[in-house]
Amino acid sequence: MSPVGFKLPTSLEEISPSPPDQQIVIVSFFGKSSYLSRGCKTNALDDALGRRVFNMSFLDCPRIESEIYTEIKAFYETKQKVLYLHLCGTFDIKGLTDIYEKLKPELAEKGFLKEWAQLRHNYARSLLYLFCISHVLVCTHPSAVFDASYIRLFRALDSVRQKVQGSLSDLISTIPGVPKDWGQYGRLCTPRLLFLFEKCPVSIRRQNMAELGDPQGASRKIPSLKKLEHAMEDQIYHVLRKNRIISKSSMNSLFAIPANQEFVFIPINVDTSRDWRTELVDNVINLCNSSAFGTESVEEHSFHSPSFINELNSNRHSFKGFLQQHIDQAFLKGFDDNVGRHSSPTFFQVPKLSLWLEVSRKMFEFFITQEKKISAPNQSAMLHNLLDTDVKFSESRCGKVLPLAIATYQDNLPTHYTREYHEGRLAHALSVFAVHARGPLFEEYAGQVEAECKAHWKAGRQMCQVLSLTGNPCTKPLHRGGGDGAGGGELQEEDGRDHSQLPLLEHSSGVVYVSACNCGRKQGPREDPFSMRTANYDFYSLLGKDCGCSDLESIGFPVFTPSTKDFRAAQLFSNKKNGKAVHELRESEATTPQGNTQGLSFAFVSGQSGESDLITEETSNVIPAKTDRETDNGSSAIVIQVSDGDSEASKEKGLVRQPSTTEYLPGMLHSESPLGLLPQFPSWSLVCLGPSSLYSHNLGLQEQQHAGLIAGSAYLLPWDLTVRLEHQQDRANAWPTIGDAAFSRNNKPLASSVLQRPRKPKRDTPEFVVKIFVGVEYECPRGHRFMCSAPDKVLKTTGSGLVKDNGNKITGNDMPLYFPCPCKNSKPLIAQLMRVHVVTPKAPVHVTLNPKVQPAPSPCPIFGPGCDKPIRLSQSAYWILRLPLCMLVTKGPMCRRKSLFPSTTDDYWRGCTGSWSCPRTRRPEAA
Repeated sequence: MSPVGFKLPTSLEEISPSPPDQQIVIVSFFGKSSYLSRGCKTNALDDALGRRVFNMSFLDCPRIESEIYTEIKAFYETKQKVLYLHLCGTFDIKGLTDIYEKLKPELAEKGFLKEWAQLRHNYARSLLYLFCISHVLVCTHPSAVFDASYIRLFRALDSVRQKVQGSLSDLISTIPGVPKDWGQYGRLCTPRLLFLFEKCPVSIRRQNMAELGDPQGASRKIPSLKKLEHAMEDQIYHVLRKNRIISKSSMNSLFAIPANQEFVFIPINVDTSRDWRTELVDNVINLCNSSAFGTESVEEHSFHSPSFINELNSNRHSFKGFLQQHIDQAFLKGFDDNVGRHSSPTFFQVPKLSLWLEVSRKMFEFFITQEKKISAPNQSAMLHNLLDTDVKFSESRCGKVLPLAIATYQDNLPTHYTREYHEGRLAHALSVFAVHARGPLFEEYAGQVEAECKAHWKAGRQMCQVLSLTGNPCTKPLHRGGGDGAGGGELQEEDGRDHSQLPLLEHSSGVVYVSACNCGRKQGPREDPFSMRTANYDFYSLLGKDCGCSDLESIGFPVFTPSTKDFRAAQLFSNKKNGKAVHELRESEATTPQGNTQGLSFAFVSGQSGESDLITEETSNVIPAKTDRETDNGSSAIVIQVSDGDSEASKEKGLVRQPSTTEYLPGMLHSESPLGLLPQFPSWSLVCLGPSSLYSHNLGLQEQQHAGLIAGSAYLLPWDLTVRLEHQQDRANAWPTIGDAAFSRNNKPLASSVLQRPRKPKRDTPEFVVKIFVGVEYECPRGHRFMCSAPDKVLKTTGSGLVKDNGNKITGNDMPLYFPCPCKNSKPLIAQLMRVHVVTPKAPVHVTLNPKVQPAPSPCPIFGPGCDKPIRLSQSAYWILRLPLCMLVTKGPMCRRKSLFPSTTDDYWRGCTGSWSCPRTRRPEAA
């Protein structure tokens, strides 16, 4: 009858035709193995049986396919009536490397210690299963050293076995035919534990090989190897007895050690854990030598080979004889390993094969798969507590520190707070936790700290945190309504919460600014704006009613006029064709003398270019020239050609696309806005305070009329412009007409006047100088207002109130959109360009405005009021242009943020000239 191999659990049908009533002895192999053995610990058994029982081929590379990464292989030797079991798994280096490849993601997530604890726990359950179903267990080890780590493992298994013995007995007793002792104690007997050390020390091996090679010593025993084995037995017995793993009464112990028999075996051969590659090569060499040199040469060559040594030592020192004596004793009378006079009774069962298979299947479910629900304490939890001391210590330590970390987070918390504040407190709590927590459960408990702190924050303490247009979060509790702010908030967070139950409130950051009205004559507090309409329109409308400037003469800007009640916001796309600029800009216009910064300029440009600047001059029935120059005294000279009527170009009207009356532009008009869309409200304001006599250059702007102006800076800058008129046709050299001759003073005849020499033209053409007063006003969040005389200089007067500067620097250069406020505060503030003052002259000229602002470097769009052509201001009047507080595009608001408030003024200017470019109003090229 041939031997049969299988895996546990199994049934009788899988190992037929074995007789079911045959009594068997179970021998199990467990322990550790080297990498070269490929997880096989039965090489000594293979030599004893003369065949390979578990690894059938050198080329076979077995892998563990079980979910618990532990596998029990079985081999039934029908002639000997012995069932051999082989436990493979975590303690085999080859198996551990295979497990590592499968558990790479879990190792990266949970860590090695936690995964190793689970693997060791699964192996311990399988080993406890073997201790309950075996008669003899053989513990193998690659070297001749006792592994002290087994002590803790054996103690844990013994403790768990005693606690689950009652439940296990109840389970086995339900199986028909189970003997009483087997059902009572939950195992066949107190199994014997034998030790197999696969590698003999080098010194002992050399000495034994010399003794075996001596013909006279062939009949002698091996004293050196026996001495080593006896010394190992004494050492192991002493260690196990001292740790109370074994006792004099073996009935209640996990296993027993024979008192008068050998239980340690060390083979003589070089290494039983052979490398299969080396063995294959050796076999090929032996085969070649036997065919080439004959039998005598082979015997001479292999005299000291391992096979020769095994054959020579088969009768004196073999694993077969070492194991067979215990098997024979099991069949004859069983094991009685009690020591002492007062020994307790022993029990021993040699079961039938069919009955053993049924009991082993039930016990496999009990110990490994746990499919049966039992009333006994959870053996897995007990094993974890006994084996995983590092995990148990980590759990105890982290569990003790967890309340301390949570209390650190909850200490002195406000009623509601922002996410940044929550993350800061959470980081502090985790740092406190990291100081005291240890072990493999650190990450798991740190996650609990984070989860509980987050739950505490969201339990009514979560701040709305929708950002205002200036970058301040809403300080109210989480709520609905109030606008979208600058984009982003807790309501947009995908946390699975039902926000419909939240209260409906308006946003408020608690920040209050001081701002002036459109004309600048009245100041008032304003809350931090959360919508573009509040920032650029509603506040100025309400304050304008109190001031009265809403009743002043003003110039309106194009806004959306609905023609139906179902109007809505237009859906804008990122397509560049749809976002074509109303006014195309050249690349050279974005480059300024300050270096790739955007600014505001008052320089004169041609009216035909379509890119007129903030301030230009025109007269009725005049065509501006294409050149201008600076006079010697620093004033601008403008040459104007006079015509009798409008030019043909001015009479031609292009096609004008009517704006939409059903869809409005969400945001403000800028260079990338789609054509035909207008905003719902004007973000700009242009009002006339009255006649030009309201401003006196000697007195400046009075604080009573303009609140908040800093003393010494409340003046406008004079801008002198020299205007020279030239006729289109040079009539100086033409002959006089008849009427001219007839009405000449000398009243001479026509003939004589015709014969007169032509008159010389006058050298001087008509010129006159006009004076315009301009001012660029900045306003800080605290309401301080001041003028600038240059892009990098605040306007300051002398002690007598004399203004030495003129308006050439601010009209011919870029003006920054933000400037440090000169007010004396502990923290410097940044003021924003908010108003442009223009006092037009009494001369027959008109001043036009075409404001353009670019709040950030390119590719930021350029903002404007949306007029088709420059705005013409009336003569001899005081006009004030108010700029928007915030600029809005489809991507979000572009306004003064917290990042623009540096700690020092030097930091601000380093940002302007360094990597961070200061936003400026745009300055086109002067034609």
